[in-house]
Amino acid sequence: MGGGLEGLALALQLARERKSVMVAEAADIGSGATGASAGIVAPQLVRQLPADVIHRLGQPRAERFLRLLAGAGHRTFDLIGSRKAQIEASDSGFIAPAKGAAGAQRLAETLRQWQSLRSDLRLLSEQETRVLTGTSGYSAALLDPSGGWLNPISFAQMLACDAEDEGAVIHLHSPVTGLHRHGAGWQLSSERGTIQASQVILCANGGNTKLSRPLRHSVLPLTVCQVATQPLPADLRATILPQGHSMTDVETEVFSIRFDPAGRLITAYPFSDRLLEPGRLNEIINRRLTGMIANFHPVAIDYAWSGTAWLASDLLPRVVTLGEGLLAVQACNGRGIALSTSVGAALGNWLAMGRRGECAVPIQAPRAVPGYFLARYLPALLMKTSLARQRMRRMFATNRGD
Repeated sequence: MGGGLEGLALALQLARERKSVMVAEAADIGSGATGASAGIVAPQLVRQLPADVIHRLGQPRAERFLRLLAGAGHRTFDLIGSRKAQIEASDSGFIAPAKGAAGAQRLAETLRQWQSLRSDLRLLSEQETRVLTGTSGYSAALLDPSGGWLNPISFAQMLACDAEDEGAVIHLHSPVTGLHRHGAGWQLSSERGTIQASQVILCANGGNTKLSRPLRHSVLPLTVCQVATQPLPADLRATILPQGHSMTDVETEVFSIRFDPAGRLITAYPFSDRLLEPGRLNEIINRRLTGMIANFHPVAIDYAWSGTAWLASDLLPRVVTLGEGLLAVQACNGRGIALSTSVGAALGNWLAMGRRGECAVPIQAPRAVPGYFLARYLPALLMKTSLARQRMRRMFATNRGD
């Protein structure tokens, strides 16, 4: 296991079912992709419509997964309960905007396809989108009232404490250096000793590629920089996400924003902060915010951090079987807060019930990405190309006086 959201939610569920559970975390709780995230609770898929999931998984498996996804936001905030202030969390809702007529039509079709599974989604008009986000350039948006935002490190630490309270054992700074068959089970090795287990679930950062050879070419990396501005002035703050929603659009050059409790605006950029001088990073982020948010004016950056989002080729999370008693959880594709938590809990429930029936997350064989050594550069290339086109459109619009 690992000490990210999937591993901790899995450990908590198993411990609640009175199973003997141990988590081996290489560093600290949430030190991988969890801590590098923007903290947006987005119970939606990145690109696919429900029909796409049905086409890939088949009706029964797809419906189980889609129902899991539909309730992912509620499950996340149910776990938090009355601790929202402690976790710096808000269940104020999630907005997913799109540009152009084609984007609006796709959102309308998304809403239509979800109708049989959930009735709480709402399609926002261009004006409603502008008012509820403070952004410009979007033609419509999907409003998911079950989403919101939270502090991912605080949430992970909460899950860890809850799991320990239920009897789980968590070892920090215990990187697993070896994994092999041992009798009827498995033996994990670390610098601090060995662990014997009948069932092992890999939930390590990076799609478990360092722990299992069959997984090494199965996910694609996308490095993303997150920044938090200085707290915005009250007048500007009042025009951006005025009802406290979080927002991530569905465009290729993904744009996302949310506020933290102190009024800092948190946004993302598809680049590593370590590769940019602070002044250059400040310039890039403010230029993008100014182009996307009406009446925005540049503001200094308080914090910047970067991490890697791991993407499956079909942009769906998966549980991979690697042998008898050995599973791996992979790739929530940049929508990991709510989905990772639900995937971990669903897998834990299925294991605790003796694997009876079908797991809500499809169990699959390892699958390498075709042409991996070139494909691994594709997510970053697509993002950068789309950003370049966006800058050119703005430049031409400025030159025309639009």
